[in-house]
Amino acid sequence: MSILENILEEAEEWAVNKHKKPADYDESKLPKLTQIANTITCGSVLLCSGTAAESRLIEEIDGTDFSHAAMIVKFKNSKELYLWTADTVDELVDEIRKEKDIKHAGTHLLKLEEYVASLDKIYPSPDGSSYRFAVARLQGVDVDEKKLWNILYKYDGTPFPSTEDELLHWLAGQLDIDAGMDTSFCAQMVAKTYQEMGWLSSDKPANHYNPGSFAKTDDINEKLINGAKLASPEYFKL
Repeated sequence: MSILENILEEAEEWAVNKHKKPADYDESKLPKLTQIANTITCGSVLLCSGTAAESRLIEEIDGTDFSHAAMIVKFKNSKELYLWTADTVDELVDEIRKEKDIKHAGTHLLKLEEYVASLDKIYPSPDGSSYRFAVARLQGVDVDEKKLWNILYKYDGTPFPSTEDELLHWLAGQLDIDAGMDTSFCAQMVAKTYQEMGWLSSDKPANHYNPGSFAKTDDINEKLINGAKLASPEYFKL
């Protein structure tokens, strides 16, 4: 085991012991996804609070309740909500179907409801907790679906980095060093998509951003451009 792996393991243990769900989180009062589906706009950000040790560390680093960010896609001629996500899930069908293996890890376009319903099964909790979900709705833009589709097709199948590389890429981003897109972690792919859609300033590389960047909407809205704004995250349940 490398020195970095040892450090990560100790940091994850610390984060797991420190973690607490938000004091005002009451699942019994949350709206269901089916109740708010019609209010979710294309380009909105799904935020997830994972249950693994790595997820808890990301949440502590971010200073938010969230360890994963992905972009919700909604086409004008369809009622289906899809999710543009970079992760290690390899059990769900990529709706872009660009790769020969339509079930693959990395970046893919999945059905939103199927995705959120599967996470607790795919990633069983070590402590009995369950995933928490929230949506930050994108406002102020008219989505160019052709442009969006070209971006989705371009980056579909991008591999997800190892835990060590994910950390190193994010640290490089804090120094404004562009790690490129040979691999991509979740918030990096959301940021890159936002930048290429013309919604997010390119003054920082995509690997500068983490899931908490999109949860702290007051901060991210200062970097959004061309009228784009993210509303405060709203928790929901299945």
